[in-house]
Amino acid sequence: MDKIELNAAPRQVLGKQVKALRRAGLVPANLYGRSVKPVSLQIDAKTLNRVLVQAGQSRLITLNVKGREPLQALAREIQREPLTGSLYHIDLFAVSMTERIKLDVHILLIGESPAVQRGEGVLVQALNTIQIECLPGDLIDSIRLDISGLDKVDAHYAVKDLPVSAGVQMLADPDETVVRVSPIREEKVEEVVVPTAEAAAEVEVIEKGKKEEEVPEE
Repeated sequence: MDKIELNAAPRQVLGKQVKALRRAGLVPANLYGRSVKPVSLQIDAKTLNRVLVQAGQSRLITLNVKGREPLQALAREIQREPLTGSLYHIDLFAVSMTERIKLDVHILLIGESPAVQRGEGVLVQALNTIQIECLPGDLIDSIRLDISGLDKVDAHYAVKDLPVSAGVQMLADPDETVVRVSPIREEKVEEVVVPTAEAAAEVEVIEKGKKEEEVPEE
């Protein structure tokens, strides 16, 4: 994978005054981690947007902060304006390349299920993301699962079937279902019996007879 770099500068402006930073095209940020002291930063909004498209929240970013040695970080809390979608604030987590970290990654289904293609069932994905633990150097941004082996109804893949490298540990029950071919359930339609004219007349005579029997004798 290509190296993703991001330049940042220490931020002196705090509190409500950060509005002026945003108007100037800068995004306030916080850097934290076990191996670094928390520091306030400011980052060019256009550059940050471009980096987040590449890195998301699961790829390492080489962060170059003026006056500091480059370090590896992950994007954590990303805040955006509800109406415009523009970046409002971001937290960056500095990682140690020798310490394991936990994060959620997406499970992407590739290929086609023969059973679904034949119309025998429908595909149900029970897990869309899964939490993993690994060293920063073993990070993955997603897990791609080929479903072309699901060739019959009730066929499924579990967590233990997900293809990951030896350095990645999945923090979920190995037998938990990820994706399954479920049978197509047909809805039962109750038959509605429409009475004929003769049947309706017969019912009317019976009802009339009942009413006459119910009249008390004087």
